[in-house]
Amino acid sequence: MTDRIPPSAQLRETGVMAILRARSADRFGEVSRTLVDAGITCLEITLTSPGAVGAIRTIRQVLPDTVDVGAGTVIDADQVHAVVEAGAGFVVSPSFEPEVVAAAREAGIPAYPGVFTPTEVLAAWRAGAAVVKLFPGSAVGPSYITALRGPFPDIAIMPTGGVSLANIGDWIRAGAAGVGLGGPLLGDAADGGDLGALAERAATALAAVREARAGAAGGAA
Repeated sequence: MTDRIPPSAQLRETGVMAILRARSADRFGEVSRTLVDAGITCLEITLTSPGAVGAIRTIRQVLPDTVDVGAGTVIDADQVHAVVEAGAGFVVSPSFEPEVVAAAREAGIPAYPGVFTPTEVLAAWRAGAAVVKLFPGSAVGPSYITALRGPFPDIAIMPTGGVSLANIGDWIRAGAAGVGLGGPLLGDAADGGDLGALAERAATALAAVREARAGAAGGAA
């Protein structure tokens, strides 16, 4: 079994990873500050957003060390090296790429590879994934995580794609370790939209995770 670098405390504690994807990364600094002030401290900056690597570097410099800033849509080892040099604290992929997981492990940061089938779940976990990212969650729904946790009770699973503010609780109660939220959380904030509304959505997301976790703990007691 490969040594595993654990997921960040920020992701474990809040259960929310904010996914920043936009036509430009120009406003990611303001968006990140708003999210952090609202309590979301795990931020994924996607490489498909023009200017993403520079944004990671800038955000990492201006935000406290208590904020976890990573890179998303990382699909090869060269990208891992580039984002680590910029200060990324984790990498997220849409698929399971063994070279990405290996490069992240060598750099001392956790990797969250995308998976869908039980075979991919186990292969990514055995390769050293900190959390496996169920993508796209919209194709299956929360009950799929419940089914996966039958044979894989110790594997941390985080859905993205198909997670909304309204169904966060369903995913957590189904056994998700956390959720990745992009458009339903960001809205148009990265394109000049209302940052106050973004803060409200962030608070809603965090509250949904807390309530679902509390309910699950109470049911297990």
